[in-house]
Amino acid sequence: MQFTTHEDSSQEVIWSLILNNLTSNLSTEASAATSSFYRTEDGIECSVRKKNGALIANCYSESDRMGKRRWTIDLK
Repeated sequence: MQFTTHEDSSQEVIWSLILNNLTSNLSTEASAATSSFYRTEDGIECSVRKKNGALIANCYSESDRMGKRRWTIDLK
């Protein structure tokens, strides 16, 4: 699954878009308290986790060189 955001989008906006792209079952299991955003050499990534800490998905972003970021959701 993929979606695009502006380069300067907040984590709240990105989190909302991640949840919108997950199935309804997975989006209700996802917990902002146990999930995390972090920076890498390639950009920003996010680990989406359940309340018990189990990994649901890794999300990766990359610049499209036009002022936007393309996010890819890799379900586990």
